[in-house]
Amino acid sequence: MSDPTPEDGLDLERLAMLRDLDPDDTAYLDRAIGNFVTNSPEAGAAARAAALRGDHEELKAVTHKMVGNSLNLGLNYVGTAARRLELLAGESTTEGALPLLDELDTALLRGREDLLAFQASYQGSRS
Repeated sequence: MSDPTPEDGLDLERLAMLRDLDPDDTAYLDRAIGNFVTNSPEAGAAARAAALRGDHEELKAVTHKMVGNSLNLGLNYVGTAARRLELLAGESTTEGALPLLDELDTALLRGREDLLAFQASYQGSRS
């Protein structure tokens, strides 16, 4: 088994940088995590719906936004999964998207879990 690459993991340095933007107030990071946890299921569903409709333009738009949002939060593996779909849609097709969507769904679930665990780690240290 090979060592994980940066795209396989959670970018803890990025998350720490966001947390430390204001050392006395984690509101920005808390809001960003909350937005991802709340909105990522809908974004994943929108990507799947676009692919099933054969709407490569919508698939590209949804996944492009997802790439940016996930990389901003240090979720490299979500960004990688979304980028694969974005690149596919950029070729004016949705053919072959279903297995990539399954990978994205798995990455999104993991991302929500990882972000909530990270959030719990610093919220617990404030007690």
